[in-house]
Amino acid sequence: MLPLVTIGVTSYNCESSLDRAICSALDQDWPSFEIVIVDDASTDRTWERIEALAASHAHVRAFRQSENGGVAAARNRILAEARGEFIAFFDDDDISAPERVRRQVEHITRYETELAGGAPVICHTARLQVGIDGSMRVEPTMGQQEGKLAPHGEAVARRILFGAPLEDGYGALATCSQMARTQTYRQIGGFDPAFRRVEDTDLCVRLALSGGHFVGIAEPLVTQTLTPTSDKSLEGELAFKLMLVDKHRAVFAGEEHYRYCREWLITKHHWLAGDRIGFAARMGTAALRHPLWTWQRLRLALPNLEGNRAFSRFHRAAKRS
Repeated sequence: MLPLVTIGVTSYNCESSLDRAICSALDQDWPSFEIVIVDDASTDRTWERIEALAASHAHVRAFRQSENGGVAAARNRILAEARGEFIAFFDDDDISAPERVRRQVEHITRYETELAGGAPVICHTARLQVGIDGSMRVEPTMGQQEGKLAPHGEAVARRILFGAPLEDGYGALATCSQMARTQTYRQIGGFDPAFRRVEDTDLCVRLALSGGHFVGIAEPLVTQTLTPTSDKSLEGELAFKLMLVDKHRAVFAGEEHYRYCREWLITKHHWLAGDRIGFAARMGTAALRHPLWTWQRLRLALPNLEGNRAFSRFHRAAKRS
């Protein structure tokens, strides 16, 4: 018997995009699935659309939060309601290829049998990102090399938190392209509701510290539409990334390294915001005080330069709109 997969969808004020996202979930070629939608107290007609979808499709179960608690709290509700052996998270404005669920289940179970040695496994796919201006780019993920041990353990946490070198460790770990066993999410305590942004990054850090393996699929099985919303801002991203660094302070190589990496996030924020003068001033100070660390961070940032440019363009365009 094929294992049941829960396709988890969080929604918030997405009445214009929800139908196509749910259609891509219903079109999956994996026959054993349920769709759990959790609406985060939308103020538009999203809930009415969800009720209609649930009434029309036996696969769909719908729940509504009593108040807006953020995406982490909504995903935790999915974890609480899920009946599946696996959970695949879909976003309310993205489209997944019909083979996505099947390929992720197969990839996880094959890796568990051949290489995991009993450790938890999480799988992400690459994504095709569609920008506000209609531009497209493929965002790779971590662990795309087939038939070998994937990035795992504390090395992944160090890679995420401060860019430590890691073979096959470059690429994003977005929840909208993520799947793992339901027990994997529950064993690490789900998503931290204190994070209204970068909650996915925090979950991956905690999973890495618990010994998790990060396998990836190189094909972009998710088409991600970059949609500006009220909770997406560079200032908000910075605040929660600093909170993430503070939460996982013990992973850093001492107090000085922790303070330097915290300052690096602020320096990077100036670059992303287009403040070239502020960026240059902070970069110059960092290079004088810690030339080796600064050189290492710059060298390691180069593989993701285009991704950071796209991230910057999105947030600056969203701020103008």
